[in-house]
Amino acid sequence: MKRMKLKQQGFTLMEIMIAVSILGMIGTLSFGTLRSSVDARERTLGVTDHYHQVRQSMLRMTREIQSAFLSEHRDCEDPQNKTIFLGKRSSNGMRLDFTSFSHFKIRADANESDQNELSYFVDSHPDDSSRKALFRREQARIDEEPEEGGSIKLMAEDVLDIEFEFFDPQDKEWEDEWDSTSMDFKGKLPLFVKIQITALDSAGNEQKFTTKTRLFVQQAMAIPGITGSRCLD
Repeated sequence: MKRMKLKQQGFTLMEIMIAVSILGMIGTLSFGTLRSSVDARERTLGVTDHYHQVRQSMLRMTREIQSAFLSEHRDCEDPQNKTIFLGKRSSNGMRLDFTSFSHFKIRADANESDQNELSYFVDSHPDDSSRKALFRREQARIDEEPEEGGSIKLMAEDVLDIEFEFFDPQDKEWEDEWDSTSMDFKGKLPLFVKIQITALDSAGNEQKFTTKTRLFVQQAMAIPGITGSRCLD
C-alpha cells in the first residue's frame, strides 16, 4: 500500500513530455493566429494608405486645375510672366503644365501671391528606379519658362500612368492634348478636364481611378499686377 501511494504522487516523465508538447502546440497555434492578424492589419493599412494617397492626389489636382488661368497682358520687351495650359504626351507618359491661382503663402512676408506654375507627371520613384510614382512641380512665381524650375515633390507611389482629356466648349469634343499657345487653342482653356490614374494595388494588379473637374475661366484675362500690352508671338 505504501508503494502504491508513492507511485500515485506526481507525474511520470512521459506525462510531463506529453503536457509540454501540447502546450508547445497551443503556443505555436496561438502565435500563428496572432501573426496572421498582425500581417492582415499591416496589409490593410498599406492598402488604405495607398488609396488615400491616390484619392488625395486627385482631390488636390482637381482643386488646382479649377483655378487655372491665362493672361496675355505682359511686357513685350521683357516678358517675365508667361502663362500657359499645356497637356501633352512624351516618352514618359502624359504631362500637364499650367499656371494657376492655387498657391498658398507659407510665410507672411514672402514675396509671393496666389499665382503659381504647376506640373503633374509620372516618373521613376526616387528610392527605387523599378517603381514609378506621381509627382507635382510647383514654382511660386510665374516666369518666362512656366514648364521649368520650382520644387518637385512626390504625390503618390506606385502610379504607372496618368492621362488627361480636355473638353473643348466650342467644338463640344474631348481632346487628347491641349496647348494654349497653338493656333487652335490660342488664349483658351478647356471647360472640363478628365483625370485618369493607373496605379498598382498591394497584389500588383493595375487599378484605374477617374475623375473630372470644371475650370472657372475659359478665356485669357488681364491680371492685376501683370502689366503691359498684349504681345504677339
